[in-house]
Amino acid sequence: MGLMITGEQMSQASKRYFQLAQQAEKLMDLEKDPGKQKEYRKVSAQNYFYSAMEAMEWKLHKAGIDLYTINSHKERLNLVKKNNSLFKDPVNLILKFEIMINYDYRRKVAYKGENGNKFVIVKELAELCQHEIN
Repeated sequence: MGLMITGEQMSQASKRYFQLAQQAEKLMDLEKDPGKQKEYRKVSAQNYFYSAMEAMEWKLHKAGIDLYTINSHKERLNLVKKNNSLFKDPVNLILKFEIMINYDYRRKVAYKGENGNKFVIVKELAELCQHEIN
């Protein structure tokens, strides 16, 4: 029998990913070498993204939604849309999540280290999601 993850563990994971993202972002901001900045941006973005996913899933889990039915980010987005009343700021959260998915921002920032609005959108989604669990 597998381990069961509780909602409390999910919210704690989200908070920890968020802290790690903030730490990597601070290192990125202090770094002078553009190559190293890019690597810190990747780490920060990936952790911001994981933070957001854990927070959204925590809200869905609290509502009794089976998380094992989620096989893609598109399916997660559809569940968030369908259950938007669970969220404090569903309009902004859904908008930012749609941008992440439709324009592939996660891959562009977390794997390629691209900058600009892409990183900002990833971070803003994570911040919105932190507001959801606090």
